[in-house]
Amino acid sequence: MSLARNIPKPSLTWSLLILCSLGSVAPQAWSQHAPNLPDAPWQPPAAVLKRYVPIVTHSEAELDATEAYTLGELIDTAESNNPTTKEAWSRAKASAASVGIAKSELYPTLFAFATGKNYNSPPLLYNTFVVQDIGLFATAVHLDYTLVDFGARRSEITAAQAKLVAANLAFNDVHLQLIQQVSQAYYALLNASGLRAAAEVNLSDATALEEAAQERRNNGLATLPDLLEARAEREKANYDLQSAIGVEKTAFGDLATVIAARPTHSFKVQELDDLHIPDALDQTVEDAIGNAFQQRPDLLAERAKVKAAHAEVTHAISAYFPTLSFEGEGGWVRAWGQQNPYPGTYAQTRTYEAGLSLKWTIFDGLRRENRISQAKAEEAEARNAVHEREDQIADRVWASYEDAVTALEQRKAAASLLTASTESHSAAVESYKDGVRNLLDVLNAERDLARARALDVTARTRVLQSFTSLAFRTGDLLAQHPKGKTP
Repeated sequence: MSLARNIPKPSLTWSLLILCSLGSVAPQAWSQHAPNLPDAPWQPPAAVLKRYVPIVTHSEAELDATEAYTLGELIDTAESNNPTTKEAWSRAKASAASVGIAKSELYPTLFAFATGKNYNSPPLLYNTFVVQDIGLFATAVHLDYTLVDFGARRSEITAAQAKLVAANLAFNDVHLQLIQQVSQAYYALLNASGLRAAAEVNLSDATALEEAAQERRNNGLATLPDLLEARAEREKANYDLQSAIGVEKTAFGDLATVIAARPTHSFKVQELDDLHIPDALDQTVEDAIGNAFQQRPDLLAERAKVKAAHAEVTHAISAYFPTLSFEGEGGWVRAWGQQNPYPGTYAQTRTYEAGLSLKWTIFDGLRRENRISQAKAEEAEARNAVHEREDQIADRVWASYEDAVTALEQRKAAASLLTASTESHSAAVESYKDGVRNLLDVLNAERDLARARALDVTARTRVLQSFTSLAFRTGDLLAQHPKGKTP
């Protein structure tokens, strides 16, 4: 009889199960290999993307399209919804957990265990192998406790605590940067909106001038070139308006993004005319630099890292000293055994074990020396980072302060220019209507007025931007930024 007849053939059900198993393994097989060729993108199966590329959701700010939001409300919205603050918060929480991990070394380690085993073995007794059958069940509690380590654990805790302070200050720095980003995006939108409004007025003036030129031509007081010149000026004003509208939409999208809102959802902001424009600085540049050195969170974080690095040096030095530890164990053992040809026996008893151990590393291939050198170098690096950050802060505070002074002077000049240009344009238009001035004079006056309007808007927003930038550089913006309904 053939052996093949006795081999069972796989059923259809088993075949389907095998195929399903291979199908479930296929995505894993695809995910364990690099692309076959370097000259074409990787095309993963949909199952691989579904399995290994999860959809990560996040919350977005929901704003009322009918409400005009102040800068303070926009900052509150950004701090509540922007993922950068949550990311920095998670890092700070992780640092706090590391402090708890370091402190846990101060406490003993206590764990319980239970073992049960049965074994049958033939040990050699004299010149005979004797079969033994033994069953054992034991329960115990084990205690490990480091009694003395000459400051190794304390220095590790100090380093972890300093790193936590640095992480918390970095968290504050993220908020400071976010407030700066929201403020600058808000002022950029106000500037774009102001320029768009000025462009609309310019278009209205250009349209009125074209109508006046048409009327004068109808009365035989203007030529066709004058009318065409006025019409070209109106088209240019319309082009400038469309450009201003595009810039405004882009600025709106930038603001919506930084506050974690959708640019497709419309909302309003408080207008430039409703804001108070500062007219003077309330501190000297020396005070501004001094304040920055005292309160900038990024600088304070760098200083905290110096403390952590110094603690790491202390921890490395502690490796030269011994450690004294206690180890103890107490429990209960029950056992049964039988050895041929004798009858079986049973016993139970309490067990304990205690001991002290002193460990002192005599030689480790200069590992400790090199570790100390490394820690000292890292400490020096941290100190130099503080000095470098202080130099950068001083330079940027100085630049921001002088920029604010310049912005104040430009604001005064822009206001005077707008007043003069408005008066000049009105006089030119009236003279043109009376036939005293020609069209070119009016067009020049209109262009000067359009430029003066744009400069006035830019000068006002630049004062706000420069003051915010100075507050950001000194760190004042973190505590003194607008909140809620405050403009």
